[in-house]
Amino acid sequence: MNTKVKIAVVVGAGISGASICLALKKRNIQTILLDAEAGPAHHASGNPIGVVYPFLTKHRLAESEFSLAAFHYFLSVWEDFDLKSVVPHADGIYFLMDNPATYDRYSNAIKSHQIPVHVGCEKIEPYSGLPAIFFPQGKSVSPVNLTKQILRISNPETRYSCTLFSWEKSENKTNIICQTSEGKIHCDYLFLSQGYQFADDPHLNWLPLQKVRGQILKFPEQIPTNAHGILYGDYITSAIEGYQVLGATFDEYKLEETPREEESILLWQKLSKKLPNLSEPWGPQNPSLFPTRVSYRTQSQDRHPVVGKLPNISKLDLSVKYQNVLRNGKKQMEVPYFESVGILNGLGSRGLTHALFAAEILVSEMFAEERITSESISKSLRPDRFLLRMWKREQLT
Repeated sequence: MNTKVKIAVVVGAGISGASICLALKKRNIQTILLDAEAGPAHHASGNPIGVVYPFLTKHRLAESEFSLAAFHYFLSVWEDFDLKSVVPHADGIYFLMDNPATYDRYSNAIKSHQIPVHVGCEKIEPYSGLPAIFFPQGKSVSPVNLTKQILRISNPETRYSCTLFSWEKSENKTNIICQTSEGKIHCDYLFLSQGYQFADDPHLNWLPLQKVRGQILKFPEQIPTNAHGILYGDYITSAIEGYQVLGATFDEYKLEETPREEESILLWQKLSKKLPNLSEPWGPQNPSLFPTRVSYRTQSQDRHPVVGKLPNISKLDLSVKYQNVLRNGKKQMEVPYFESVGILNGLGSRGLTHALFAAEILVSEMFAEERITSESISKSLRPDRFLLRMWKREQLT
């Protein structure tokens, strides 16, 4: 009887990596968590307050079906592990429908997705007087505390200030050798969730993932203040532990780490314009004096998460003969994979909502378990979708 303990290495100690650790814990897999930083939740997961709510489309597309399922899964984990008692948060998110196009999209999304009232419903947001979708179980939540609590539950062996330099299959193909700043680690499974640091890995540099800059403001709780988070293009969170967050800017081109005073001012101006009944009683404010945080998210070309086994592009047959056979026979290209290497990346601004469910999908696929979601959702997440698009456009040869 083979009693060898299976070992998994997870790279990245943000909300994605923590979520993978939890999925592995459920399967009793010994897990080693690596991160180049001195501790968990240093990048986007290090923001003081974030929001949790489902992203919806007018019709039932794989993108919104995944997001809604992920939202339900988040809530189940939240309850199962009693996270509400240990993670600072405030319940309730309003998503403003402040123009006809947005109203048409979201009001019809409630109907097409058959969302029950206790999950999401049309409601007037009190400060703006505008119609909104209200998610009573949506949350303003501390990403740092959420990540740390998920890691507490999953209890991986942690190796912080440890950088993954490279990885490869062993000569006998039975395991994976990870070369790190602390030496070699031999493992059975490797999970990559290191955000925009993927670019340093030659196995991943073909993926159309992009580093995106965001800037937020943290300011003292105002009186009176909003009991629920409000999204209006930007967002304002509920107060948690005496502070609120206003965010977030978006820049995919200029990525400097220093805060931009003009962006802080613009965030406040947009809040004042969109929600004057909320902000005017606070009196004059100087947003350039508020604490500001710059963080970076990783988003994919189609802004949908990248979740699944990693394609092994070095094994792709790109010969003219093979390609002609495929095209003449109107067949799809067969994609080879690293069967024991998975990726969870490209969560963009929705990592808090999507990471737990995405990790569960990834780990169940890696262990060849019964699929926990539809084939259309799984297909929309897999990294090979980009290879197939490149192949159809003849960008691989």
